[in-house]
Amino acid sequence: MAAPNWITLKQARAIDAVAKTRSFEHAARVLNTSQSVVSRTIAGAEKKVGGPLFERGWSGTEPTAWGEAVLRRCSAALALIDRAEDDIATLHGTRPKLKTFLRWHHLEAVSAVVRFGGASAASAHLGVTQPAISRSVAALSEYAGQPLFERQRNGLAATPQAQRLATLRDELLQELAMVESYRLRPKTGLVGRLAVGMLPFSGQDLVAKAFGTLTSRHPDLRLMAVPGSYNMLAEALKRGEIDCMVGILRERPPVPDLVETFLYHERFTLVARWDHPCHGKALTIPALKDEKWIVGPHGTPVRAYFERIFQNVGTTPPAQTCEILSFVNAEQVIANSVAVGLLSYSAQNLASLLADLRKVDVELPDSDIAIGLTTQKSRKPSEILAVFEELLLSYVDRPEPHGPAAEALS
Repeated sequence: MAAPNWITLKQARAIDAVAKTRSFEHAARVLNTSQSVVSRTIAGAEKKVGGPLFERGWSGTEPTAWGEAVLRRCSAALALIDRAEDDIATLHGTRPKLKTFLRWHHLEAVSAVVRFGGASAASAHLGVTQPAISRSVAALSEYAGQPLFERQRNGLAATPQAQRLATLRDELLQELAMVESYRLRPKTGLVGRLAVGMLPFSGQDLVAKAFGTLTSRHPDLRLMAVPGSYNMLAEALKRGEIDCMVGILRERPPVPDLVETFLYHERFTLVARWDHPCHGKALTIPALKDEKWIVGPHGTPVRAYFERIFQNVGTTPPAQTCEILSFVNAEQVIANSVAVGLLSYSAQNLASLLADLRKVDVELPDSDIAIGLTTQKSRKPSEILAVFEELLLSYVDRPEPHGPAAEALS
């Protein structure tokens, strides 16, 4: 009865449930069915739209860019059914159970009987048997908990509830017809997902620039930036939940099967708010031991360097006031406090430092650090990841790495 290539209401429910629960297993519980049924239902919808709707990701099962577009229509269709249930409850006092059981053939049959005034004429219009029309009308009457037609001498008279269901049919067809446009629309550029792990403090603007370019060139690409610690992101990379990491390279990757690609150098730098008392003084590292500090957490290269520069001058590393993983948040806290922060900057970013911040005039030894891309050695890079890496390399002037990072990459 409905166009055979359109998303069914059952598929719309499954798509909505998987997207909300981020899991096929949890969606099956919500829908009171089995995980295999949900998987087959989603697979059928993917066949109709001509592309994957979900893939495994950082937060569980995530919609693809294509899936996001289809999901919006499916969720809107389910909202239309909710609204119809409200209206019918107002008309009759009994709220129907439509969302769980409703099928296209139910709505098509009721709509045709409303239009033509009888099951026989509806049967001829839809090209199905009269008993099939009667069964669909009876089923929908049962789900609605109320009669939908009154028998009269010249046919069937539609109740206001039946008329509302006929209107719902038209609303749903209009909403889900938009899914057909996604299926027919040619794919523009790359299609899929790129999830980038963002190591603390470094390489943030480079990734943002690449994401901006990818969004413009590949509108069907879903992009994700996932902040986290090195160990957390490395495990996610091994599980395939993210595609790469960007940030400070390790002297030697602590996790097997990871490979690092050098991009550019940054430099560890001390910064404080523009009116901090430390500015304008001839300071040394030992002179700063009593300051309040904002540094990366234990286990990060920033924290290791922080402790090393104090230990090298025979001073116990001071306690820090605040541990923050986000570079932007760290700058904001430093600008609004009396703390000194140890961050990493490229020459370009240091030249455009926030107006509320100033570099602390202290010479830091061996402060150059290598920033790069970390991927999984045993996994062949996808076309999307290869394009992303090419973009990153095009943005940076890449002198050869030196110091400990050079040993790590050799």
